[in-house]
Amino acid sequence: MPSSNVPHLVSLEAQLLALIQERLLETPPNFNAETNLYDSGLDSMAIMQLLLLLEENFGVVLIDADLTRKNFSDVRHLAQLVQRRISAG
Repeated sequence: MPSSNVPHLVSLEAQLLALIQERLLETPPNFNAETNLYDSGLDSMAIMQLLLLLEENFGVVLIDADLTRKNFSDVRHLAQLVQRRISAG
């Protein structure tokens, strides 16, 4: 995928925040890109749902090496990961 089609990081963060709030977790009013997802209720089942949402909404399939606690720690890290995967095509 050409780099011009790679979403800007801030845009990705906003999209991921909306997805997580609307379709995945019950989040607090102050939920933002730096909020700890595990503290917000992210567990193994929610991660599986999140992987499906990433594929459905961004066409991104993560590899085993991507499935780290750090990558899923908050929306900012997750957006960076998604951006890298989109860039890699």
